[in-house]
Amino acid sequence: MNTQYKNVYPFKRIVASIYDSLLLLSVIFVLGYLSVFILNGFNWELPADPSQPILPGWYAVFLISFSSWGFFSFFWIRGNKTLGMAVWNIEIYSITGNKVTPLQALKRFCCNIIIVMALGIPLLQIYFTKEKIALNDIVSGTRLRIN
Repeated sequence: MNTQYKNVYPFKRIVASIYDSLLLLSVIFVLGYLSVFILNGFNWELPADPSQPILPGWYAVFLISFSSWGFFSFFWIRGNKTLGMAVWNIEIYSITGNKVTPLQALKRFCCNIIIVMALGIPLLQIYFTKEKIALNDIVSGTRLRIN
């Protein structure tokens, strides 16, 4: 494994995440639209009563959670980068030197949720660790590097 790669600092991580979030939002819109169509009996008309939810709450949470995890995991496992990461020449790799595994992708995704909920503050850990890595890197056993 080549260790001569540059570390990825918080600014690039955040900008790539914003780019990926916009792409993910479009995926969620398409999946939500198709879900409404299918759950509404293949009828394009919305229910007459606006107080009735179009999708059950549990289904919306499942749709957003699963599509988000699927989006990131697909790109991390198959190509070692998401579309936002590709724009900034960022690549993810496993510390073992192999491709990212589904379990590592799940750990990284769950840790990223915590980082987003904490408004990105855990990313500041990069400046204080010897290896210049973030919490999600440590938890998942992965690293980000600039190609």
